[in-house]
Amino acid sequence: MLPNTKALLAFAGRFLLVFFLTLPLWFVVAPAYNRLLASTANSLLPFPDDPQLSTTLVGWKHYILIVRSHRPFTEGMPVQGFTAYLTHFNLILLVALVFAPPQMERWRRCKMLAIALGALFLLHVLYLVIGVKVFQQLGPDAFQNPAGRLYGWGVDFYLSIAAQVLPVLIWMALYWTMSGVPKTEDTEP
Repeated sequence: MLPNTKALLAFAGRFLLVFFLTLPLWFVVAPAYNRLLASTANSLLPFPDDPQLSTTLVGWKHYILIVRSHRPFTEGMPVQGFTAYLTHFNLILLVALVFAPPQMERWRRCKMLAIALGALFLLHVLYLVIGVKVFQQLGPDAFQNPAGRLYGWGVDFYLSIAAQVLPVLIWMALYWTMSGVPKTEDTEP
């Protein structure tokens, strides 16, 4: 067995354990997180010149819906919005990565978790604000023109690749900058 194999197996085991323990918790917390994301994004959305054309976000169950004041909701009307498990499911990955390293002080782990969750929260809000702006500019038939298809491709890219890579990059940057490996006498200069 290679010398680092034990450490890698310990990391993988802890990662999987935390991931699967956090998964059911996400389904409970997601509706409240949706409301928090929606209210934060609403505060960043610029107010239009015409108040009758305002757009707001509403967190509802496992969705973040786009509500327009100039188009009252009617039955059978297509609803635009964001699905929670596509928007912020990467929180589970981030939490599991932060708790996976076996030899890290508790205060350092908590500090890393707070910074990482804050960074990911800001990225989620940015994603929502950009998404609402694109939906506003492109209108209800958003994906029928080239700009809408380009946005659709960008969303697909974000949701399939970037959304899962971002937590890993955030965790790697924090782990490296916060020197996640505890200093011992034989590692100090």
